[in-house]
Amino acid sequence: MKKIIGLLAGVLLSGTAAYGITLKQAEDLAIKNYPKLRELQALSESSKEQAKAIKRERFGTLNVFSSYTSFNKNLVLTPLYYMPSPKNPPPFDSRKAVYGIDFTVPLYLGGTIGKRVEIEKLRSELFKNLKENAKWQIKFNVDSAYLSYLRLEEIKKALKDYEKSLLKLKSDVEFGVKAGKFAKVDLLKVEYSLQDVRAKIKEVEKNQETLKTVLETLTGEKIDSIEPYRVSYFPKNYNLEELYSEALSSNSLIKSKRKEVSIAQKGVELTKGQYGLKLLLDGNYARNYGFDSGENIGIGSVSVKVAYPIFEWGRKGKEVLSKELLKISKEKELKETELELKRELSRAINSLESIQSDIEAYKTKLAYAKEVERIERLKYESGKGDMDHLLLAEAHRFLTEAQLKGAYYSWEIEKRRIEALLEAEDEQNN
Repeated sequence: MKKIIGLLAGVLLSGTAAYGITLKQAEDLAIKNYPKLRELQALSESSKEQAKAIKRERFGTLNVFSSYTSFNKNLVLTPLYYMPSPKNPPPFDSRKAVYGIDFTVPLYLGGTIGKRVEIEKLRSELFKNLKENAKWQIKFNVDSAYLSYLRLEEIKKALKDYEKSLLKLKSDVEFGVKAGKFAKVDLLKVEYSLQDVRAKIKEVEKNQETLKTVLETLTGEKIDSIEPYRVSYFPKNYNLEELYSEALSSNSLIKSKRKEVSIAQKGVELTKGQYGLKLLLDGNYARNYGFDSGENIGIGSVSVKVAYPIFEWGRKGKEVLSKELLKISKEKELKETELELKRELSRAINSLESIQSDIEAYKTKLAYAKEVERIERLKYESGKGDMDHLLLAEAHRFLTEAQLKGAYYSWEIEKRRIEALLEAEDEQNN
């Protein structure tokens, strides 16, 4: 016996670790483990580092260089910088090596460096906004799957209670059939209802398995069980225009679209700057070594270069127009996102208010359903009622009870949908 217990324990311990999970734990795990958030964080950091790199372009670039050249004739090692004489002839060499340093410093590039820095900083903020929006969406997806699972759990409990009631009714009918009080067909009707409710329980359990798999995918953890969550129901009365105004200033997706418009505007300015005045400082110092003469002569130079394009075959106009059209497209995209946000808020508010109405209706229906069931049971047991009426009354009672309990979770889901759009969590969620 001890060996069997030991083997069973070993099998259980060797499996994948799984555990019960609360709603808050599921949210935290999803935010911690979901790859999309880490991807957007990396992109934000990348743009931030790129901005730092671009900013350092102002300091220019210092290079070291070297080269080896072989000529088919003897040539002067360097340009003549003194008058040659018989006593001081210029060095002639057929082979030479050059090595040294050079540098280039951009004194003025039409403000393009500053514009590029601004674009990368905006892009970093853009990815931060997208990460925040993704965090709220992932959080809501977890909430929706978790609460939908619990809603199905309430439906399953109601169906289980209905099953128990039918089993008791079956027992009573069997006794009544033996006593000659009830017809055998009534027993078949009860058995049919039992098979129907058991099929519904199986269907609910399959849907719960699907939702648990969704949660495991979002959290990155194997989940053994879903812990209960108590919904604190209190009817809400939202105003669409007020919520929409709040969402326009708080929603991270809207913020990211505004950043895209700003980036597009900076792109127009950058393009114009690229065709503007440029001022560069160049420096060079090189040692020239002649293999034939053995001379090693150093020459240095410093120059300032001014450049301004006076004709570029219409490229500037085309590029500026392209960037301006891109900016217009981003502005339209922002407007569309704002309208879609308003539509989503409207749908969520209407859905919430509809559920609130349903909850009040279910409460009244449940009270009526319980009374109808009581009366139909008394009528049937006294021989004045019909089994079909009793079964229908029982089904209505348990269905209404399941609808009422499930509606509370549906209400919580819609409330959290609104919070996700506003990116503002209700204090009562904590």
